[in-house]
Amino acid sequence: MASLKTNRKNPASAPTTIRSLSLTPTATRTLDSIAQDASDAIGWTVSGSAIVRALLRHADQQGGGWIKARLFPLIEQEIQSGMVWGKKK
Repeated sequence: MASLKTNRKNPASAPTTIRSLSLTPTATRTLDSIAQDASDAIGWTVSGSAIVRALLRHADQQGGGWIKARLFPLIEQEIQSGMVWGKKK
C-alpha cells in the first residue's frame, strides 16, 4: 500500500536582515535568562533574535506615544551609560 504523503507548505516568512549588536555581560545574562525561561514555558528553543523581534513587535503595537514616553528614556539611559557607537547630532 502506498503511503499518503501530505505536501505541507511553510507559511511565507518575511525576508530577514542580519544585524549584530553589542551587549554588556549583564545584558547577555539577561537575554540568556529570558531565552531559557521562554524555552521552558513554551517548549521551543528560543533565540536572542526571537526575543528582540518580540520586543520590537511589542513596542510597535504600543504606538508612538508609548515609545516616546517609555522607550526613549531607556534608550537615553543606555547612551548615558557610555556604550555609544554613534555621535550626538
